[in-house]
Amino acid sequence: MKTVAIIGLGLMGGSLGLALKASGFGGRVRGYGRREETRAEAQRRGAVDEAFGDAGVAVEGAELAVFCAPILAIPPLVSNARAHLSPGCLLTDVGSTKAYLAGQIGSRLRGTTSVFIGSHPIAGSEQQGIQAARADLYRGAMIVVTPTRDTPAPALETLRAFWERVGGIVRAMDPESHDQALARTSHLPHLAAALLASTVGRDDDPASWAELCGAGFRDATRIAEGSPEVWHDIIRTNAGAVARELRAFAGEVDQLSRLIEGEQFDSMKRFLEKARGRRRTLARGRAGEDAQG
Repeated sequence: MKTVAIIGLGLMGGSLGLALKASGFGGRVRGYGRREETRAEAQRRGAVDEAFGDAGVAVEGAELAVFCAPILAIPPLVSNARAHLSPGCLLTDVGSTKAYLAGQIGSRLRGTTSVFIGSHPIAGSEQQGIQAARADLYRGAMIVVTPTRDTPAPALETLRAFWERVGGIVRAMDPESHDQALARTSHLPHLAAALLASTVGRDDDPASWAELCGAGFRDATRIAEGSPEVWHDIIRTNAGAVARELRAFAGEVDQLSRLIEGEQFDSMKRFLEKARGRRRTLARGRAGEDAQG
């Protein structure tokens, strides 16, 4: 692979360019960014060799194009780039929902020899923009790739090797299974953090409570700092699965409320013990994956 195009030069795209360079990739990295200052900063930091204000120009000559933009922005960018894609170009993305993109991009590439395989790096930060980019963002991260029944095996292996180059641990899932799982493990936690921040700060003067918010509040709501634009697109394109998880969450809240209102404090303690056990099980599973990486 001699040329990679990164379409979108924020945290994810900028970090990908830095990771590629740090891996010893000797080819060219071409980038697309909407804002001139973003393009200049990406070049200054060495995330890309060239940066353009047109996605079509950015993908010219690339064997791989990685779309690092909000989900609803990606299909129009693919349409813009379509006429400029090299024969057999492999396209992927870094979005948190996959079934929507598989359908949208597949239809836009019909009649070409290009292939789209969705990717979801389970990595990132509540920070945003090229200024937050770092070369180790993908190191040890789970990268879910989402082939379909029509995906050519060589293209999937190329994509797997690409993510492993930047330090990722690759797992394949079908797009629908991915979206159902991430609704529970990622999309629900983000909305729960947003609900917690909104509830704690619900008064007309939330600043009056600020000095009483300790580390627990900060830790539990950190991810609510994520981009509303990005999260709007994630929830909108996975609404059914997210709504199911929110109903399950509401059921847990109702159960706990009934225990407290009914002064069933022994049962409340068992609820907290069960929750702690589940949290430890989930955390151990993730720690095991990190150790393997």
